[in-house]
Amino acid sequence: MLDKNRILVIGAGTFGTALANSLSLNKFNEVFILTKSQEQANEINNLSTNNRYFPNRKLNQFIAVNQYYSISKIDIVFLAIPSGQISNVIPQLSPYIKEKTVVINLSKGFGEKGMVITDFIQSKLIGISVLSLKGPTFASELMSGMPSIFTLGFNHKWESKLIESIFENTNIYLDFTTDIKGVEVVSAIKNIYAIAIGYIDAKYNSANTRFMVLTKAITEIKLILLELGGRLETLNLSCGIGDLGLTSLNDLSRNRTLGLLIGKGFYNTNQSSTNSVVIEGVKALEYIKNNSTELTISRLPLFQEVDKILNIPNYIFNINFGKLIDQKNSTVLTYGTFDLLHYGHLEILKRAKTFGTKLVVGLSTDEFNKLKGKKSVHSYEKRKEFLETLEYVDLVIPENDWDQKINDVKIFDVDIFLMGDDWKGKFDFLTDLCKVEYLPRTEGISTTELKGILKKS
Repeated sequence: MLDKNRILVIGAGTFGTALANSLSLNKFNEVFILTKSQEQANEINNLSTNNRYFPNRKLNQFIAVNQYYSISKIDIVFLAIPSGQISNVIPQLSPYIKEKTVVINLSKGFGEKGMVITDFIQSKLIGISVLSLKGPTFASELMSGMPSIFTLGFNHKWESKLIESIFENTNIYLDFTTDIKGVEVVSAIKNIYAIAIGYIDAKYNSANTRFMVLTKAITEIKLILLELGGRLETLNLSCGIGDLGLTSLNDLSRNRTLGLLIGKGFYNTNQSSTNSVVIEGVKALEYIKNNSTELTISRLPLFQEVDKILNIPNYIFNINFGKLIDQKNSTVLTYGTFDLLHYGHLEILKRAKTFGTKLVVGLSTDEFNKLKGKKSVHSYEKRKEFLETLEYVDLVIPENDWDQKINDVKIFDVDIFLMGDDWKGKFDFLTDLCKVEYLPRTEGISTTELKGILKKS
């Protein structure tokens, strides 16, 4: 007989109860749920109910406990508690975690010391697998057996296989990514935009305006994901667009409801200090502001409005629709050698493309590199070929000398000139012709360092 997976769900509230109920549908799972009180544990065990959260609803068979030591062995732990409780729960849980235990975070928000929650948990549970599970799922529908989906953020294939197996024969389905940080970030920041869209619906009651703002929300989320180290493709998963849609467009969403209240004029700023939705929203806003450049924040008008409404007493939500759509039909120009194409190059090119609809890259020729005292590993033709395979590069042109930039700006009708911030101020002479911006370089990687490693090898 096969051993059962021993699963502990921490948190016997609405979501934890619904999750435990679904997991117990799999006969190969032995499911436990940790309650706040012995009375709640007794109710679940003796009556198969949790009436505080699901009145008059019979639960499937799982075991409620009130102490960690009640379970001799835990294979998988789900954290289904508010993010503010994580820092208190992890030290209590730690003594009962064994080497192969997998810890899965369902909490949405940001943790202590400016970390995403999974990073905070990992810092406390060294060597333990810490995963993320987020998706467009309301607990009430999960409890009713409705087919539902989550994104699993994982590190190793054995982790994804294990978690996939415990959801077999349940009403829960999964999609997958190794971008754990992206899953955490997108699940937290979408709440900010649910508030904005709730406000828009209350204020305008227009499908046209709603989806105009929703489209812009997706654009802003992409910018934030890139800024905070997530991957753009994570937004395409259920934790991204799926959860954004659920939270922004469904009246069961607390964040959307807050936006509706603001739009109708029923929101009392004096209650902000006790409103858990507002508290989580403010934490998310602060995390993003503390980990983003001023340039990125300046490109997030919806974000800025929600920030003001949650932080400034009596502020009136004010969206300038003209400024809202800032990615107009713009041409962006940047230059570089792009030898030994690496992650840092890809990041700056991806960011550059977010500024417009067409990205032109001026690529230093082999002859120009000689004048600069540089020698490329790859020829101009090969480097050009590499760049042209990237979906966010529209055109590659030769850079033959230092003085061609003014002509290039004119010839290609450039709206924005972008370079890394190590060139800051060097191209300000172009400001009479176009907008000039300097983007931060990706830390910890450079072409010079890669060439040094290759030489040693």
